[in-house]
Amino acid sequence: MKKIERYETFVPLYLTNTCDSQCKMCNMRVQNHSLHRIVPNKEKILEQLDIILNIERISAVCILTGEYTGEKKRIENLDLVIWCIKQALQKGFQKVFFNIGSLYDNEIDILDKSFPDKKNIVLSLFQETYDKECYERYFGKCDSNNPKSDYERRITTPMRFLERGFEQVDVGVLLGLNSVETEVTLLMEHVDKLSKYAKQIYISLPRICGVRNLKDVVTDNEYYSAVKRVYEECKDIKIIATTREDRNMLLRLLPYVKVISPGCSDVLPYTTSGKIKNNLETSQFQVKPLRDRPSEVLEGLPVRNAIKYYHSAESRTNNN
Repeated sequence: MKKIERYETFVPLYLTNTCDSQCKMCNMRVQNHSLHRIVPNKEKILEQLDIILNIERISAVCILTGEYTGEKKRIENLDLVIWCIKQALQKGFQKVFFNIGSLYDNEIDILDKSFPDKKNIVLSLFQETYDKECYERYFGKCDSNNPKSDYERRITTPMRFLERGFEQVDVGVLLGLNSVETEVTLLMEHVDKLSKYAKQIYISLPRICGVRNLKDVVTDNEYYSAVKRVYEECKDIKIIATTREDRNMLLRLLPYVKVISPGCSDVLPYTTSGKIKNNLETSQFQVKPLRDRPSEVLEGLPVRNAIKYYHSAESRTNNN
């Protein structure tokens, strides 16, 4: 029997936790001297890709890094990410998201030339908040030493990416920084503009997680209502739910989301067995010290046999 794929999945893979930005709520911010910084290691990156593909049985991934100042550092990071995307595709990954911050035109040109076949590549870039005053409060005013502080470069990146012939973007807001209703309205306006150029738009609606003094800013019911509203008003998009949310919330969201992304915000964290470490000393944010394996999360869902890019235990048995 042919698998009916009503959902998708992908696993986040942080290559590093170095960053030059100054986001107030992010553990990776450059001023956080208590964070143990980890530089990229190509051998370990390849090992992580193999674990995700062959042990977790998931063939979609999101490559993440920090955002950097200076052309040399930015191009070096972009080259690493391009290498990683190519390695993933060569290994058999069917879709690759990448989330490395806003992009200059010359950087999009490099991506354009690197990937003549663009159909399996997704730019993931969240505006975080569409309120410029709120943006400056949490991410800084436009400053060449703080790459994420450039509001305009960030908000225009998805459109400029699509104009080069890429087909898919993942945009979103960080719920909890500003009025949820206002941010969702402005996000949908942004999506409407992008939809004229994109073949597929994904929407991410993470809520602030693991930040001291900002706990439970958005309640479960507020969060559920926001996701439901986006689903009802943006029929052609695919909403992403991640394991920032617990299983109970994921189950509540299943009627409205199209992507379930299990994983961890630590650097190169995936192991061949056992739980996955989410160490506060190295992670962008911590949900809990030990996280379930991506395949464990998906196997625990009633829709496990309807997820594209995931080969469930049952589907593998049926194919044998």
